[in-house]
Amino acid sequence: MKSLADLHALRDKLKADIKLRQSSGTKIIVGMGTCGIAAGAREVMSAILQELNKRHLFDVQVQQTGCIGMCVRVKHALPMAR
Repeated sequence: MKSLADLHALRDKLKADIKLRQSSGTKIIVGMGTCGIAAGAREVMSAILQELNKRHLFDVQVQQTGCIGMCVRVKHALPMAR
């Protein structure tokens, strides 16, 4: 960050990300427990947020939750979003 304009741009981007997480309407929940993160949940969460932003879908609420218990049910569980 080299200027005040860079700081303002970062602030605006982060505000948009927060708005995606707090809006009402459709809700996407991503399992971010230890096993989910190890299976790629952070990348999934990032991809979901990028895609929603790219498509200008601002009425979608994106939340993260802890363990969803899939590693007990499925031997090689993948990141899950509901």
